[in-house]
Amino acid sequence: MVNAVHVGINYSKAVSAKKDILNCEKEFLEIIKHIKAYDSLKKREISMKNGVKKDISNLRLMITKIQEELPKTEETKSFDKTEKQKISARPLKEKMKAIPVAKKEDHLEAELREIQEKLDRLNSL
Repeated sequence: MVNAVHVGINYSKAVSAKKDILNCEKEFLEIIKHIKAYDSLKKREISMKNGVKKDISNLRLMITKIQEELPKTEETKSFDKTEKQKISARPLKEKMKAIPVAKKEDHLEAELREIQEKLDRLNSL
């Protein structure tokens, strides 16, 4: 026969061990509850994302249908990046040379003379 060995645990240690085990079980159950809540939220998120994707694809289809129904016009020339860089890369002096100050003043003076002539004509009537 086998000799049996008995281990003695006093009552307070047994109660404290039982409390610890129950607390561990409680925490495990709370963790499982949180995991299930996370899973349901994740499923909801995925379904919402799929809904948004469907809505976006429907909008794209609607936009293409509208574009097809609109009358066609000549497309204006759009600048590509290199042309924009060329325009913005010009020195400031070149831009100023394009419209001389004297021409601006002459133009304004001519307009003022025309307006004055019109006023004089109206006053003479």
